[in-house]
Amino acid sequence: MKTCKTTRASSRMRSPALSTLSVALAMAFAGQAQALEFGDQDGFNAVINTTIGYGIGWRTQDASDDLIGKAQFDPTSFALGLGSPAQRAEPGRYSVNGDDGDLAYKKWDPISNAINATVEINMRYGSDWGAFVRATGFYDFENNDRKNLSNAAKSRVGTQSRILDAFVFHDFTIGGRQATVRFGRQVVSWGESTFIQGGINSINPVDVSKLRVAGSELKQAFLPVNMLWGSYNFTDNFSGEAFYLLDFQKTDPDPVGTYFSTNDFAVIGGRYVMLNFGTVPQPVINTDLFDEVCLQGNFAASDTGLPANLVAAGCSAAFPRTKTRNAKDNGQGGIALRYLAENLNNTEFAFYAMNYHSRVPLISGISVTNSSVTSGSYFTEYPENIHLFGVSFNTQLEASGVALQGEFSYRPNQPFQIDDVELLFAGLSPLNAVIQQPYLRFISQLGQYGPGEEIPGYERHKIAQLQFTATKVFGPGNWVGANQVAMVAEVGFTNVDLPDNLRFNGDGTDTGGGGDVNTGVGRNPITQVGGFPTRFSWGYRIAARADYNNVWGTPINLSPRIAFNHDVNGTTPGPGGSFVEGRKSITIGTEANYLSNWVFDISYTNFFGGGSFNLIHDRDFVQVAARYSF
Repeated sequence: MKTCKTTRASSRMRSPALSTLSVALAMAFAGQAQALEFGDQDGFNAVINTTIGYGIGWRTQDASDDLIGKAQFDPTSFALGLGSPAQRAEPGRYSVNGDDGDLAYKKWDPISNAINATVEINMRYGSDWGAFVRATGFYDFENNDRKNLSNAAKSRVGTQSRILDAFVFHDFTIGGRQATVRFGRQVVSWGESTFIQGGINSINPVDVSKLRVAGSELKQAFLPVNMLWGSYNFTDNFSGEAFYLLDFQKTDPDPVGTYFSTNDFAVIGGRYVMLNFGTVPQPVINTDLFDEVCLQGNFAASDTGLPANLVAAGCSAAFPRTKTRNAKDNGQGGIALRYLAENLNNTEFAFYAMNYHSRVPLISGISVTNSSVTSGSYFTEYPENIHLFGVSFNTQLEASGVALQGEFSYRPNQPFQIDDVELLFAGLSPLNAVIQQPYLRFISQLGQYGPGEEIPGYERHKIAQLQFTATKVFGPGNWVGANQVAMVAEVGFTNVDLPDNLRFNGDGTDTGGGGDVNTGVGRNPITQVGGFPTRFSWGYRIAARADYNNVWGTPINLSPRIAFNHDVNGTTPGPGGSFVEGRKSITIGTEANYLSNWVFDISYTNFFGGGSFNLIHDRDFVQVAARYSF
């Protein structure tokens, strides 16, 4: 494999930071402790649980050439002629809009080096009133010092503290039946999915970057939303739930320039998108510099290390981002009804209906008003009023001891991202009025637009997803000699009512799917073959964990684990599609638990399969973490 000889300056500032050793020594002096509990004689009681942790992870693989833009290898690639044989022969892909994070972290660089803490306060007053508060914070010594990251990105992956859950609740009876209401910031999980996303569990957004912090826990990533939630038991076997959201919160994908980021323009820190299919160098690395360098013309302020003429070339191909259009705060709610069928082996059935706004961003544009690409722009938006209907079940198969779950979800108006090349060409289509050669005109499936027109970047279509989950627990006497082995398998199938006359966006589809320079379309370097979303897609997930208690007579429990993901066939349209055909990953790890207070963990994850459509197939990593709870 060729080495990416990028022209970029060093992306990391080597400043003093708390060492791994000092953290370990500080934690070693902590003795065994218990949760803090206090109360009074009037019925008030509070329990405070605290978890502190430290984790570090390293990249274990070099960046792959097929995930790096051509201009990163040769910043003058554009001079070879778009789509020319010489340009096609150069290494790299026809896009520089997703490689910032890949370039910033070299093999064996730390990708996270963080301390974190979470505090939970559970309060009760009497038997029917209570409150719960959870706060969390972290400091990442690695990412908070990286020069390539914008301030917005650092606010997510460098250091952050926030209140997560904060709600009050009241238990009471109506007609002799139990009821509960909760008010405030909270997480509500519906459905039966364990691994595969895109199903019924759509109430709360996710801060994806928190899942990347070494040593973090899942509860630190799910973002509570202000809501009113209630439940009521109509009978012994029939109950209902309902919620109404009081504000809009969105999912935060990986910010630009972070290790797992695969999008450099539509997420946190994104400021511009590069045209010319990856053959023109980016004008800046840290996107905070974009306005000064490109919009104010101070090319010398660029952090790329490129000469002024190449920085200017980059600015001329940079399409700027404008203000994000968030969804409104109101109009989101749902109901769930649950029925326990005792005569069907105590199977629980549930029925769901909700209306919500998109948690993930979609991209739309405004066409150019003159010959400069900076006269056009793009923006991210969050389409409103997505309808979701679903059913689920869970049961126990007594003969085999398998716990079986399943769910079916249906959205009649899910917004899907149109292919970004079609959107780009539509944004430049006003220039066709002054382009004499048809060969050089911008041809888009979205049609011709006038100067300054808004171009919707998504269409709504029907989507249905079916999935099943099976869990089996093996007790002592199993084949690996553990006290217990738990295995979980989940399979999912997605069907989308996509039209035949429009291409939607898929991971790694960098060029247009229509004609190219060899077939009369001079603006498209090479016809994109494969990678576009399909109507049907499916995949599965398998995980297993063994528990060995009191190893060698010590108070240490060891729990090795393995997890395997495989997207078998088809590609789900995005944003956030569940499956990319051929994509796989495997994780192996071991957790050691000491006295139920200390937890030590080491793991390795390998991403593979899917070719250049798997945008993280070169992001293998190893991670070591420890946490202490009291």
